[in-house]
Amino acid sequence: MVYVLANRSVADVVLLDIIAEQRGLRSPGAPLDGLDEQRRFFFLNRPAGLWRRNTMRRIPERMRRLEAKLRDREDRLYLMPVSIFWGRAGRKDRSWLRALFSDGWAASSRLRRFLILLLNRGDILVQLGQPLPWHGDALRDLAPEHSLRRTARLLRVKFRNQRVRVLGPDLSHRRTLMGQILRSSQVGAAIAAETGAAEDRAGERAARAAARSIAADMSYPAVRFLDALLTWFWSRIYDGVRVDGIERVAALAETHTLVYAPCHRSHIDYLLLSYVLYHRGFMLPHIASGDNLDMPVVGALLRSGGAFFMRRSFRGDRIYRTVFAEYLYQVFRRGHSVEYFVEGGRTRTGRLLPPRTGMLQMTIEAHRRGVPRPIVFVPVYIGYDKLIEAGSYVDELRGSDKQRETVGGVFRSLRLVRQSYGEAQLSFGKPIPLDAALDAVSDAASERPERALGARLVAGINACAFVNGMNLVALASLSMPRQAIDEQALTVQIDLLRDLIARDAAHHDYRVVDMPAADIVRHAELLGMLDRETTRGDEGDILSHDAFTAILMTWYRNNVLHVLAAPAFIACTIVNRRIGVRRRDVRRLFDAIFPYVERELQTDGADSADRWIGHLRAAGLIELRGNAFVAPTQPAARFRLRLLANALMPVLERFYIGVVLLARSGSGMIDRAGLLADWRRTASRISRLYGINAPEFSDPRLCEGFLQGLTEADLVRANADGKLVFDERIDMAVRAAKGVIAVELRQALET
Repeated sequence: MVYVLANRSVADVVLLDIIAEQRGLRSPGAPLDGLDEQRRFFFLNRPAGLWRRNTMRRIPERMRRLEAKLRDREDRLYLMPVSIFWGRAGRKDRSWLRALFSDGWAASSRLRRFLILLLNRGDILVQLGQPLPWHGDALRDLAPEHSLRRTARLLRVKFRNQRVRVLGPDLSHRRTLMGQILRSSQVGAAIAAETGAAEDRAGERAARAAARSIAADMSYPAVRFLDALLTWFWSRIYDGVRVDGIERVAALAETHTLVYAPCHRSHIDYLLLSYVLYHRGFMLPHIASGDNLDMPVVGALLRSGGAFFMRRSFRGDRIYRTVFAEYLYQVFRRGHSVEYFVEGGRTRTGRLLPPRTGMLQMTIEAHRRGVPRPIVFVPVYIGYDKLIEAGSYVDELRGSDKQRETVGGVFRSLRLVRQSYGEAQLSFGKPIPLDAALDAVSDAASERPERALGARLVAGINACAFVNGMNLVALASLSMPRQAIDEQALTVQIDLLRDLIARDAAHHDYRVVDMPAADIVRHAELLGMLDRETTRGDEGDILSHDAFTAILMTWYRNNVLHVLAAPAFIACTIVNRRIGVRRRDVRRLFDAIFPYVERELQTDGADSADRWIGHLRAAGLIELRGNAFVAPTQPAARFRLRLLANALMPVLERFYIGVVLLARSGSGMIDRAGLLADWRRTASRISRLYGINAPEFSDPRLCEGFLQGLTEADLVRANADGKLVFDERIDMAVRAAKGVIAVELRQALET
């Protein structure tokens, strides 16, 4: 092994010697046995010129000697590129002086290198690259100078990739980037189409204004300021940030352009993700942000940290849309990672929202135009023990209008540091190469590949979910009629839910909190999410939620309802039956109804019925009596099965309301708007009558989603008059749904 360092630096060699000893590697100062070399390292670049800047004017002498000796031997050497960044690793004691003298893209003079070493000696990131094989047989086929130049070129590519991975592309030419956007043929064509002239000053001014309002202005001093600020902020409000699966990203970061696709649950999602990437040695992504955040002071700070801003809608403004698409293409062309939320906005219900396809479409367009490195999407699941925006979310779920962000609101949010919000979780899912995703799109969806890609991304986010303690508490406690539960019953149900997830571990990528159930309950109490009512005697305490928290807990339940949707559905088919249900009948109900549940919950479990029947039997939640499955005879086990079923029951009840209203209206007798109005009104009434304390039960967007699912399944279509037309399959769906819906709800709809 021969170490290669990019620039001549005694300090880098000393540091490499320390790292080699820690890792059990040969010292860079050790001789190369048999090759008559006293050191096993060389510098690719040497200082030259008046200011002694590091540049590559000629091939290093040791590299030249090794190449000549290797030609006459059968030995194989490995060249390991080593990049050392002074002032790049995350620290809490940041200062503007350290930020000013830290590693970047600019060539460094000796004086600057000395100041970097002096000020950032405790703030270092070391990247040991993948070794490059150097073999005598391959060298003999090339002329010596050709061989040396080729090897040096490969090493420069390795160093550049390491630098891009850590620092991101060189951003010192923002004006050049803006000029390229405005001079592009695409923007010129948009101006001509909008104004009717190839050159129009008003159109050019509009394009320039659009580019300025969009473009990020990343600044490393600002990044380090944000690092210090966020380090203080996280340490005040969170007990920690848990990260899983990031090793999947490390393997791709040097060779691919990464597009991070996280779920969007809080305003701090993008800050948290960027913070984690920065502290793990990855370049900061350019982040697509809504222009509602482009506020005075705050907007400028976010822009300097990598945010680029976009309007909520591009409709009716061709120039703006083209400038935005061109900006995104130029970012990809430079190899910079990007982050955007495929949901568009933050979820208020806790479920993933249906994907918005605008950014996906522009990413596909950029890919088809051609970018140097292949694009890979990285789904990211983000979870919180306690949500910062809880108050505003509950207000909006109760019907209040969404509040626009203001500078005053940002400063009022600083009061958050007086509270504790538990832990935050980031889970990186399986990367999705764009090439492979496009190849997998079926012929039926080939005209709109962004839809198929969007569906795959949100499913990928859900597929790497982290089930935290608050999620487990919500799944159990909200399944009780009055959201109050005995403490022992709660801890037993928490352990049962985790046991079910563990039994299916071979078929999923979920992570689950490993804290003991009793500690999970105490943690929820400390965060103010559970109220305790102490009882006398040997009876256990009762745990419940106040009116505000009960609504908020539906958000936590909805985060992970997809994880246990399949077993909960099977529980629904069995728990209310006085006589058993045969396996084929369970499968028939599962195949008929569960696809609509999958669509709402953005998950995939269509072929899992038999597998989950086995898990439920093994867990003692269902029994086989004769040739039929029944609820367990033991009351405690039957109670646990009912709690599992109740977690999913509101979803099934909302679906049942929809198909009953549709069947009752008759084919061709009601339009889409009329059905949705009846659906929402009936759902609100049922919610009041049966105490369903979940505001999203009558959410019009969920009702629209179910109707869209019926349309895509070709069960419903609109005729020339806009009326909904359907056939006997809707009646079949009603009959199938009756098998899982409680008698009380069926009777309420019949009256």
